[in-house]
Amino acid sequence: MHLSLNWLSDHVDLTGLDVATIAHELTMRSALIEGFVDQAAQLPGVVVGEVLQSGRHPDADRLTLNTVAFGADEPVQVVCGAPNVAAGQKIVYAPVGTALPNGLKLKKAKIRGTESHGMICAEDEIGLGPEHDGILVLDPALPVGTPIGAVPGLTDVVFEIDNKSITHRPDLWGHHGFARELAAIFGRELRPLDLDATLRAGDFGPRIERPASDGCALYAGLCVDDVPTRSPDWLRFRLVATGMRPINLLVDLSNYVMLDTGQPTHPFDRDRIRGDRIVVRRAEEGERLVTLDGEERILVPDDLMIADGEGVLAIAGIMGGADAEVGDGTRRVFLESASFDCRDVRRTSSRLGLRTEALARFEKALDPALVEVAVRRYAALLRQIRPEATVHATYRIDGRPSQPDVRIPLRREHVSRLLGYPVAGGEVERSLEVLGFEPRSSGEGTWDVGVPSWRATRDVSLPEDLIEEVGRVLGYDRVPSEAPRGPLLLAQRDPLMQVEETLRDALAGRGAFTEILAYSTIRDRTLSLVGGAAGASLPRLANALQQDASHLRPSVVPELLGKLEAWLRYADEVRSFEVGRGYRLMTDATVHESREVCALLASTSALDARDLVRRLRGVLDLCLEALSIGGARVEVDEPDASMPWMHARRSARALVGDRVVARFGAVAPDVLQRFDVEGSAGLLVLDVRALAVSEGTRSPYVPVSRFPEASIDLAFVADYRLGVQEIEKAIRAAGPRTLRRVASFDVYRGAPLSDDERSIAFHLVFQASDRTLTDKEVVKARERIVSEVEKLGARLR
Repeated sequence: MHLSLNWLSDHVDLTGLDVATIAHELTMRSALIEGFVDQAAQLPGVVVGEVLQSGRHPDADRLTLNTVAFGADEPVQVVCGAPNVAAGQKIVYAPVGTALPNGLKLKKAKIRGTESHGMICAEDEIGLGPEHDGILVLDPALPVGTPIGAVPGLTDVVFEIDNKSITHRPDLWGHHGFARELAAIFGRELRPLDLDATLRAGDFGPRIERPASDGCALYAGLCVDDVPTRSPDWLRFRLVATGMRPINLLVDLSNYVMLDTGQPTHPFDRDRIRGDRIVVRRAEEGERLVTLDGEERILVPDDLMIADGEGVLAIAGIMGGADAEVGDGTRRVFLESASFDCRDVRRTSSRLGLRTEALARFEKALDPALVEVAVRRYAALLRQIRPEATVHATYRIDGRPSQPDVRIPLRREHVSRLLGYPVAGGEVERSLEVLGFEPRSSGEGTWDVGVPSWRATRDVSLPEDLIEEVGRVLGYDRVPSEAPRGPLLLAQRDPLMQVEETLRDALAGRGAFTEILAYSTIRDRTLSLVGGAAGASLPRLANALQQDASHLRPSVVPELLGKLEAWLRYADEVRSFEVGRGYRLMTDATVHESREVCALLASTSALDARDLVRRLRGVLDLCLEALSIGGARVEVDEPDASMPWMHARRSARALVGDRVVARFGAVAPDVLQRFDVEGSAGLLVLDVRALAVSEGTRSPYVPVSRFPEASIDLAFVADYRLGVQEIEKAIRAAGPRTLRRVASFDVYRGAPLSDDERSIAFHLVFQASDRTLTDKEVVKARERIVSEVEKLGARLR
């Protein structure tokens, strides 16, 4: 959100306060100011000039040759292409050497053979407005040579607000609300809003019906007869400074009132309201509306609509429809101002993925009193700017403003205890009164505090809320600084988080995998592509952030597969992993949450599925080694329907004791085909909970030896039915205590071996903790190991 200093100054006198002080005090007492932009500081050297003479360029029909005075000893010659430049005008002049906000640095130039010194500027060239069709013409009373930053009301200071710091403050979504804060902070008087006091409620205009009164407590409409015209410069510049796009006066005033009061309004072309009726109702299933952004929206019965006698006109509180848009042909306007239920508009917005400035305010639960305030403010501004417009004396209103009557008991002792320093009773009362609260004494040091309507919707409801108000008005710098006192206790680390962090370090470090982060929801398209029973009994979110992602994911796997095709477009090999959670809806309606670490290994080349399994086995060994877990055994796995992405015949699982700690294998070819993946892929899914409770199998700590390692490689030819693990088990059983590590690193099939044979190579590492091993010791161990393996029917290759 952006705030205009000129705009704030309309509501409260800020004379004598510098911008940095205002920003600091607002940050310390109201909302975080992330920064501010001083437009005048961006226009050094730009001044008020006067066009003394203006004539046609000798060599160009669309250019003019102008003599401009700007406060220097001599006027200069400027070539200009704007159609509206004329002698006698006061204009914005940028001399040679000036740097404009758009990055342009002006130099003396020749344009069609004629020298030009500097520039006569349009509003967009100095960053004030969007238009470039003509130059900006200033007040003829301005002295020539006046710096543009010194022209009253032309340039502004724009504050940038961190929206997160005002999500709980519906009263701070307009300039008047922030002006109220500044008045309280600096002890200034808050000026009342200029409202049209002549308006009265009546029966002029379209008839209002509210079948869905639960979603709209109050609806008002004002009729105006006028044609769309260009808004005055001051209004357009303020809208641009605060992030809005000027359109025409009738629409711009609606946006201006929203940014001023915090209450959104919406202008309809009254001649397009069929049947001269406004109906606030729920949408019918499948009903459609083309909104102002040109998108067709498909509606559901939960959506709150503004309709007429024949169809939908707008999505309540979010965006209007194109059918009743105010345009060049508009002659009559119906201005809507309403109080919509914050839950209704937020639910529809989330479903449609549509956010607007109006929604950002309605979803905060606005003060219902603002409905009529906004109507009267619009009428007052329109009468002031365009007296020839017809503002009808009565406006329609239906419903009753549900003014919240909130009173909260407060004790001075409670205030002092929570703030950490003694607070006098008078300070409590003054602090609350300047913010609009009504403290009424109910005894010595106690009050019954009335909450103003603009803070009573969903903001202030507890004594602690009032104490926060007192604390920020008095200043948080009054809170004494004290070192915390108490026993220092050793924090207990979450074993599940420890496992996750260890696996994250192992995969991202030695494993050379890249970690990704994804949402816990799964897109409907991804769920359909996974197939199988993966989508059965998944928890569904009632208020999903994305319309096409309303289910919690069953595993981290589907979204990894969903991104794989895009990744392989830019890399020949993908090594990615995610630490996340999966969810299942159980038969008793509870939700089971699994904690997983999933590693994805993929390549554009068609790797053999057996090779993928071997590589993933190496990644598994890396992970188990990082966790110091030994004794794991691997066996063939048969994936069930909950894992339809796994290859039916190239999958395995790892067990520690009788507990499955991981599953790995190739991705099923039909799944890759559905995801448009050309190549091959494998998955390793580690069960964090199972790994965390595998304490009994952890290897003891072994100090690092000071003596060198000795390594040998052995290759055995064995029947294909003899498993690698059986050979490895025999090697470990026959090896001496100095055998530290055994790892298989190659499997070969082919000539000169027979069809039912394969060669398996192992790397063995020996190391003693108290001496350097001799060749004789290693040879002796080798002979014993070979002899033991040969008992299995294998032979040394």
